[in-house]
Amino acid sequence: AVLINTAGLLQQRAQATGKEATEQTSTGINVVSAAGLVNDTADKVYEVNLTIKLRPGSLNIDLGDTVVQYIDDTTSKELVFGTTADEAHFKVYSVQDEDGSLNSNTNPVLNDREDVAIICLNVSKIKGGTGTEEGVGEGDSATIKIIPPTGATTVFTFVVPQSVDGYTVVDLS
Repeated sequence: AVLINTAGLLQQRAQATGKEATEQTSTGINVVSAAGLVNDTADKVYEVNLTIKLRPGSLNIDLGDTVVQYIDDTTSKELVFGTTADEAHFKVYSVQDEDGSLNSNTNPVLNDREDVAIICLNVSKIKGGTGTEEGVGEGDSATIKIIPPTGATTVFTFVVPQSVDGYTVVDLS
């Protein structure tokens, strides 16, 4: 009876551990595309917009509790959700959201495989600028880590094209 009871207990623990491991690895965010807004005078990308969706099999992700880390060759900052994109906050825009869960100013949630959102980073302010004069220059790169409260961290690295002269928006995908 003790062996049967122990075997049953070990099986329950193994199933719970397996479920937790699956949730941790399958839960996360995919970056579908990325675009950068360009200051044509300074030839720098001053704002980055990441289009995101849930990974297949992912649980809900609360973007209000998500941390976004911005890293380039001179700057490293951790940002939290805010109603404006600035030196300490990222902003979330809803692109596709049937139930309105992304429209919250306090707690936007990706809760459907069809949900599409944009994470907006004001790179100029992150790098200490006051307008659009700062940013990521031509040919330079930066890494963005999206760290949800549960699940896997998403790492996205972009490189600004060698020439952004004459552009207002560039593809960073």
